[in-house]
Amino acid sequence: MFGKIDHLQKKNILVVINYMRSTSETFIWDELEYLQRIEDVKVSVLHFGSTEDDAYDYGVDLPHNALDRWKALLRKPSIDLFRSLRYRNGLNGTLGFLMRYFQKNKFDVIYCHFGTNGKKIAQLKSLGIIPSETRLVVRFHGFEMDFTKFPEGFYDILKKHADMIFYGSLHAKKDLEKYGVLEENAHMLPVGVSEKNIQSVPQIIDKIDKAYRIISVGRLVPFKGYKVALKVMKLLKERSAEKFSYTIIGSGEQLDELLQIIVDDGLEDVVEVIDGMNHEDVISRLQNSDIYLYTGIYDANNRAETQGLANLEAMGTGLPIIAAAVGGVVDYIIDGVNGFLVPAENVEGFVEKLIHVMEEYDSEEILRLRENAVKMVQENYCQEALNEKLVHLLLGE
Repeated sequence: MFGKIDHLQKKNILVVINYMRSTSETFIWDELEYLQRIEDVKVSVLHFGSTEDDAYDYGVDLPHNALDRWKALLRKPSIDLFRSLRYRNGLNGTLGFLMRYFQKNKFDVIYCHFGTNGKKIAQLKSLGIIPSETRLVVRFHGFEMDFTKFPEGFYDILKKHADMIFYGSLHAKKDLEKYGVLEENAHMLPVGVSEKNIQSVPQIIDKIDKAYRIISVGRLVPFKGYKVALKVMKLLKERSAEKFSYTIIGSGEQLDELLQIIVDDGLEDVVEVIDGMNHEDVISRLQNSDIYLYTGIYDANNRAETQGLANLEAMGTGLPIIAAAVGGVVDYIIDGVNGFLVPAENVEGFVEKLIHVMEEYDSEEILRLRENAVKMVQENYCQEALNEKLVHLLLGE
């Protein structure tokens, strides 16, 4: 745990995010709370929503419509405002709203979650609105490396104006290499699991009721592979003598489609979808389940899971995990050691592994698998340890 820092090294740090308390950014809050506890480091938060009651946060209150932004900006036009037109973010008025904040506030370090936010700050550095000596740190998470939306060359400005880049997996690193922004200043910094949610060493469980609770957690979007999961459940229901239930927890664009498939395939008796759940309840569900399933795919845009925090949270609770060998998942799942890997969209392969785990659930083999899963999370993905690493990097130590 970080403590007091020499006053000569005191840092004024700004964290840039999308929106305060956004459900898609819940992994950020533990990190913010950690940073705020560090003595002699002042932490502020900038986002695009409205300012909340917290003293350290400032909301730009950015109108969704570009025309509304310009109506507001032109009430007090400036030379800097028109200079920003060289960038698309200037044309749509976003930089104009950010300028007002940075003309009044200066920082030693600006730490941006998401590459798209880092690009905006880099543009303001290039315009001289943010001093060149201000260190810009940009953390990529995944969605902003979709080449159909953000093609090669999109992040070129970071090559000159970003002082440090963070990425979460080797899969993400490969994508950033295509963007050409990885230099000596790049560091792997995955999202982790809070220490309180990492179980002690698992014990052999005698499944008296023999009803196995299988679970998946994550957004209901194509690359998570839930259509594959439902095919797996249909075949498992036909082939397995074991009793089981399958729960999906998540919200997203595929909800209605998945619910219809469940009805069409007659899976209502074994499959349920819970449309969103707070994080504490998700952890509780994981702790009271028996097997974790991840059937991710490469979607139509060749996009796959960049890291997969829910997978790691499941492993941290000691669940045996059966996962598709896609994206960043292979960074932490070693087939047959701390989980099982199956080729993407291989329905037969998933069914075979599920039957094997259910039949051998109380064996030494599955116990070792679960122990190794917990060990992987403890040693490599503990959020508290990753937070300490983050602070060292932000402070340039």
